[in-house]
Amino acid sequence: MAEQELQKDAMDVLQAWLDDYNGRARPAIRLGSAGEAGGAQLRLKYSPAEGQVSILHMVAVSRNGRPSILVQRFEGPAADTAVQAGMWASAQLGRRPAV
Repeated sequence: MAEQELQKDAMDVLQAWLDDYNGRARPAIRLGSAGEAGGAQLRLKYSPAEGQVSILHMVAVSRNGRPSILVQRFEGPAADTAVQAGMWASAQLGRRPAV
């Protein structure tokens, strides 16, 4: 349970940072975030155009006994890009074979 609370805290910290950024910078395209309370994933995302999305996907993993954060950028049509990012993250977490 403590691990889930830490992961929830990480999502809260990311959202608080984004809220502060969006409030101060007032960008034309606001940044958003998403995550997984039961996993180790955080995503920054924005929509540069109607039906398009850009996602910076971060996954916390252990590699050779050391904690690591893997980061990958995905861009394209919203639905396809979200699926592609999710499949990459699942492969990194060992939930499915890498494609």
